[in-house]
Amino acid sequence: MNRSIPLPQAIALYIAAILGSGILFLSASTASVAGPASIVSWAVMIAFSFPLAYTFAALSRSYPDAGGAATFVRMAFGEHPGNLVGWFYFITAAVGQVIVSLTGASYIGIPLQWSPFQIGGLACMMLFIGGVSNHYGVRVSGRLSLILSTLLLVLLLVTMAVTLPFVQWEHFKPFAPEGWYPVGTAVVMIFWSFFGWEAICSLAHRFHHPEKNLVRSALISAFIIGVVFLLLSFITIGSGTYGNLESDSSPIGIMMNRSLGFGAQFITALLAFIICTGTVNAFVASLAQLGYALSRDQAFPSCFYYLNPRTDTPTRIVWLVILFASSGVIFTAGLGIHFTQLLFIPNSLGIVVYVLSMMAALRLYKKGSPAWLSALISLIILGVLVPFLGLHLIVPILVSGLYFLYKKIHRIRTLFDS
Repeated sequence: MNRSIPLPQAIALYIAAILGSGILFLSASTASVAGPASIVSWAVMIAFSFPLAYTFAALSRSYPDAGGAATFVRMAFGEHPGNLVGWFYFITAAVGQVIVSLTGASYIGIPLQWSPFQIGGLACMMLFIGGVSNHYGVRVSGRLSLILSTLLLVLLLVTMAVTLPFVQWEHFKPFAPEGWYPVGTAVVMIFWSFFGWEAICSLAHRFHHPEKNLVRSALISAFIIGVVFLLLSFITIGSGTYGNLESDSSPIGIMMNRSLGFGAQFITALLAFIICTGTVNAFVASLAQLGYALSRDQAFPSCFYYLNPRTDTPTRIVWLVILFASSGVIFTAGLGIHFTQLLFIPNSLGIVVYVLSMMAALRLYKKGSPAWLSALISLIILGVLVPFLGLHLIVPILVSGLYFLYKKIHRIRTLFDS
C-alpha cells in the first residue's frame, strides 16, 4: 500500500474536512440564538474537539478501514448498529446538501435581492451540477479540495482583518440576553461545523507513519481550526453582524461589504458559491459510494446496487441524492423556512453517530488507556449536550424505525422468494 500522505498534507486534509459551509453562516446564526454568549458555545465545541479528534484518530490508527465509524461500531456492537450508523450518515449528508447548496446560493442571491424561489432555483442548479459531474464520474480531486479549503481560510482571515476596526465592546453587552440555556442550543447548532473528524478515518492506511501522524495531525488541526472559529465568532459579535435574515445567511459577505464595498461582497459571494459547489460535488460522490456499499450489504434496497456500465459509477444513488436534496430546497423555499432551521436533522443524527462511536471506543480499548479516557471524556460531554436536542431526538428514533422496518420487509421478501 502506497503511504502517500505526509504530516503537512494530513493537517490540510483535516482542515479541509472541517472547514465547510457552516463556517460561512454559523457565527451569525449562533449569535442570533444566544447573543454574545454564543462565543462560549464556540469555546466549548473547540475544547470538545480535542478528545473527539484524538479518539477518532486513535481508532483509525488501530483499525484502519474505509468503513470508518460504521466499521468501529460494527466491530463493537454487531451488524445492526453498524448499518444504522451508515443510515444516519447517509441522511445527515443528504439533508446537508440542502443546507450547503442554499448557503452558496444565498451568498449570491441576497446581495442581488433575489426572492427565496430564485435562491432555491440557484441551489437546485448547484445540485444538478453535482449530479451531472458524478453521473459521468467527474470528481473533485483531493488537491482541488485543498485549494478550495485554502481559499476559504484566506477569505476568513481577510474578512476578520478588515472587520476588526468595526469591533465595539458595547456589542458584547448584555452578554447573555436570553440566559444561558440558548448557549447549549448554540453548541448543538455548531456541531454542523465540526463534523469531519471521522471523515479522515477512511484514509488512515495512506498516512506516512500513521502511528504518529494520525493523532499529531488531528490535534494540530483542532488547534488551528479552533483559533479560526473563535476569532470569527469574536469578530461577528463585536461588529454586530447578526440578528437578521441577511446577516444570518451571509455574514462574511456583509462584513466584506461594510469594509471594502459591494465589489468585495460580490467577489466573496462568488468564492462562497464555488466553494459550496465543490462541497456538493464531493459529498454527492461520498454519498454515492456509501449508498452503493449499503445496498451491497443489504442495508439498502438492492436496486441501488448498480454501477453504470459506461461510467462505472452508482448513478442511481447519485440521482436519488440529487432528487432528495432538490426536493428539500423546494420544500424550504415554498414554506419560507430558513436553511438554518434544518440543522437539527443532521446534527441530531450526527451526535448519535458520535455517541455510538465513543461507546465503541470504550469497548474496543483497554480501560484506562489514553484512547479509552478520551472516548470517556467525549461521551460525557455528548451526554450533557443530548438534552439540548429536545424533541429533535425523534429524528434518529424515526430513522432507526425505518431501518428496522426495511430489514423486516426485506426478510419477508427473501422468505417468499425462497
